[in-house]
Amino acid sequence: MARTGIERARLASYRRGRAIAAILVLASLLLILAIGALALARPDAVFRSPVIVFIFPALIWIALNPRAHRQWWASRRDAHEDAVETVTGPVRLRQQDRPGIFAGPRDRLLVGDRLFEIDSAFADSLVPGQTVTVRFAPHSGALLSIVQNADAAGAQPAIVAADLTRRERELLALIAEGLTDKEIARRLNLSPTTVRTYNSALYQKLGVTSRTQAIRMAKSGS
Repeated sequence: MARTGIERARLASYRRGRAIAAILVLASLLLILAIGALALARPDAVFRSPVIVFIFPALIWIALNPRAHRQWWASRRDAHEDAVETVTGPVRLRQQDRPGIFAGPRDRLLVGDRLFEIDSAFADSLVPGQTVTVRFAPHSGALLSIVQNADAAGAQPAIVAADLTRRERELLALIAEGLTDKEIARRLNLSPTTVRTYNSALYQKLGVTSRTQAIRMAKSGS
C-alpha cells in the first residue's frame, strides 16, 4: 500500500522533528561528558563556574526524549520504504500533560491497539466513538492520515431535546453557536477532553455522527 504525496510530506515533517530532538539529546550528552571530563581534571574551575548550571537542563532534556534516536532511525527507514499500515476502530481521545511550565496538555488518539499523537485542532474535528481508518508508517508509527468512515448503520434513533440532560442541552446550544471544543471547555470551565466525552454521549443520544449533523438538529428544534 503506497503513500500519497501529503502522507510523504507528513512523514518528512515527523522525521525532521525527531532529527532535531535527537541532535539536541546528543549535544546535551556531549556537554555533560565534556563538563564531567573537565571536572575530573580541574574540579575547582568547574564547580565554581556558571557552566555547571547547563548540566541540569541537559539531563532533563535527555530524560524527556529517551527514544529520540530510535524514532529518527525508524522514520529514516520509513522514508526509504513505501509501505503503509492501517488500523480501523472507534475514536478514543486522551489528553496527557507534558512536563514543563509552557508545554501544556497533549492530545492522543487511540484506535484499536495503536496510540497516536495528534494536534489539538485535529482532535477537535474528531467525534469520539465514530469509526475511523488511520494510515501510519509501520516502523516509526508516525500518523499519516485519518479517514472518517460512514457509520450510519450504528447510529441510534434521534431523540427529542426533552430527553437530554441539562448539561447536554447546554452543550448542544453551544455547539449550535459554532463554538469549538476548546471554546466550550472555557465557557463551561471543563477540560477539552471532558467536553469530547460529553460530545460522544450527546451524539449517540441524538443519533448523529458529526458536529455538522448535531448543529443541524439543534437549529431544527429537535
